[in-house]
Amino acid sequence: MAESRPRQDTLAFQVDLWSARGEFPGNLTEVATRQKEIQYSSRTRANTDQFKRLQELRYALAALLDKLPENLKASEEARMLRSVADRKIYNIVHLIYRSKHYEGNSKDYEFSRLTMEEHWRAGFHDAVRTLRHQGVLERPNNLEGVSTFDLTHDDRE
Repeated sequence: MAESRPRQDTLAFQVDLWSARGEFPGNLTEVATRQKEIQYSSRTRANTDQFKRLQELRYALAALLDKLPENLKASEEARMLRSVADRKIYNIVHLIYRSKHYEGNSKDYEFSRLTMEEHWRAGFHDAVRTLRHQGVLERPNNLEGVSTFDLTHDDRE
């Protein structure tokens, strides 16, 4: 997730063409496809986990700065730290494309009009369905202020 200033409460849609969940491969072509699914989806997961950790630190820093005596709150160091501390919230919706059985391992370079229209349609329907889910717009109540959703799999991660 890109950094922006000032940070704001955010609902973000993270679109992923590859899913970590998949069937056991039965041949070398399926092995190549499965390898890409795991590789690309793992990167997405790692970025989300890193973002959650950063938000947890921002929340903790904001809480600590609030506890400082007034003379320390006015210090140069406290002012600098306050610029990165906040209690903004983030709801991250994972829109993970679920491959059709006829698709192979070319999703990362096959951009025909027909394929793109199919992907856009699937993404649109996933977004509409997701926005009907009540929890997506609720404020997270965890330490990092971040909730993640993958509603195509199990209603909530």
